[in-house]
Amino acid sequence: MNFGGQNAELWCEGGELKFITQMIFESVKYAQQVLWFTTLVSKKDHLSSLYRTLSKVNAAEIKTIEMIHGQKTSRIIAWTFMTKTQQRDWKF
Repeated sequence: MNFGGQNAELWCEGGELKFITQMIFESVKYAQQVLWFTTLVSKKDHLSSLYRTLSKVNAAEIKTIEMIHGQKTSRIIAWTFMTKTQQRDWKF
């Protein structure tokens, strides 16, 4: 593959699921500072576990956007801790 960077920047022990799960837990610290959190999810099988984790941390809204490029399908999962009212009142 044509990825630049150091090994520690290109992979995570525990793989994609562990990396994104940790990201979700860390996002709680910034729940009222960030409108939407997003990440790419390559493996569809990881979605159910990620949705359970997002439920545990009380994400207010979760969206999955599927992208198809040729024969490759990936997804973007997005979550927010803000209610609809808080989202409407969000100031940039």
